[in-house]
Amino acid sequence: MNGNLVRYVCRAKAHVDASRNATVAAGSPVTVHEGEWAYCAAGAHTEHVWEEIELVTLTNLKLMSASNLVHNPTPPSRPARAS
Repeated sequence: MNGNLVRYVCRAKAHVDASRNATVAAGSPVTVHEGEWAYCAAGAHTEHVWEEIELVTLTNLKLMSASNLVHNPTPPSRPARAS
């Protein structure tokens, strides 16, 4: 793993919607996916749709707006994957 750098973000609509309406994540928003740090704003345990992103610190990722995370299209070289 790359220290404290996040490689995946969850784009599951239900998780993004839940994170907009909740003040606290259901669980930890950080987990491991394919040996790399992954971030799900809702802190869900299952039913993720992971998208590989450019490496970013957790602090910077949290500073990004939820709408930016949802509305950025998935780059063709990095398809979103369900898990």
